[in-house]
Amino acid sequence: MRRPIVFALMLVAAAIAAPPARSAQYYLGVDVPTTLGGVTYTPNQIVRAAGGAYLLEATFPVEVELAAMARTPEGPWLLSPASPVDAGGAIIETRDLVLYDPVNDQASFVLDGSAAGIPDYAAIDAVFYDRVTGQIVLSFDVPVLVDQVEYGPADLVLFGAGFSPFWSAAAAGVPAWANVVGAGQDSAGRLVLTFDVPVTLGGTTFLPGQLVQWNAGTSFTPYATDPAWPPSSVLADFGFIPAAGAVPDGSAGSVPLTIVQSAGGDLTLSWGASCAGTDSDYAVYEGKIGAPFDTHVPVTCSTGGATTWTFTPAAGNRYYYVVPRNAVSEGSYGHDSDGLSRAPSAAACRPQEALPSCG
Repeated sequence: MRRPIVFALMLVAAAIAAPPARSAQYYLGVDVPTTLGGVTYTPNQIVRAAGGAYLLEATFPVEVELAAMARTPEGPWLLSPASPVDAGGAIIETRDLVLYDPVNDQASFVLDGSAAGIPDYAAIDAVFYDRVTGQIVLSFDVPVLVDQVEYGPADLVLFGAGFSPFWSAAAAGVPAWANVVGAGQDSAGRLVLTFDVPVTLGGTTFLPGQLVQWNAGTSFTPYATDPAWPPSSVLADFGFIPAAGAVPDGSAGSVPLTIVQSAGGDLTLSWGASCAGTDSDYAVYEGKIGAPFDTHVPVTCSTGGATTWTFTPAAGNRYYYVVPRNAVSEGSYGHDSDGLSRAPSAAACRPQEALPSCG
């Protein structure tokens, strides 16, 4: 067993400001050097697609080419390499999964493929965390027999105490020769896939580099498409930014946001916990009252997880938002009187990825 081994991968994080736009945000990797938005990215890099733009998220050593990736709300990456990697004497095989902490530059085995009975000719080429169970879901690049079940290269497999079927490609009408090289669930829980070759599903042909949404049964629709995606490149894998949720707005008996001012003039804000879970942190924003109510900037980008914050307000009439966040994303700012989502701050603490509903 190699699970207790801890080793370094030497990731270099990108020092690039993140736009708050939420439209079609996801991480991706490429199988060959690929030019996106005028910049060439390589297989040892993680790129973030954000509202039609591409930003470098992280770079690994050139020998660490990535085949599968997912990110936790706490920040670490779940990874599998495209070829075996010697990480300081610990060999990471293509049938392994490791959890990598970029802050401490340490990784440990989450799935030891050899010990779990995955054949040495098989590779993991897609991975994500199931939003319902929290367990790992993965896909193999070739037909594989594990735990007495045969899985095809487009099937999704749940990994917990052992392996079990999660999603049947054949039942969804995916050809047996097709290979899912990326899979994930967005903040609405929709299953999204990508393939390494053109695949026709329900009369529509989906190309490599395109994200495909499975609706149910044998129904598929486009999820995210870049018309300029190079035909010579494959989107090697992708992963959604972990959603940070929203704080309750006081409706339906939920906890409202309250403000108390002390005799000395300090304000204390109190609110209910985010629907994304108990590990949420929070940012507090302050703006000057007046249309279009878009002047809010951070009072603090972290309350340390506390659902209360005391501070000295700026002079004049002010408004406040409490926004949940995790290590990698920011949640909802709530809705205005028209029911529309409020815009993130121009100085947002994190890029926004909110759960669509906390009901």
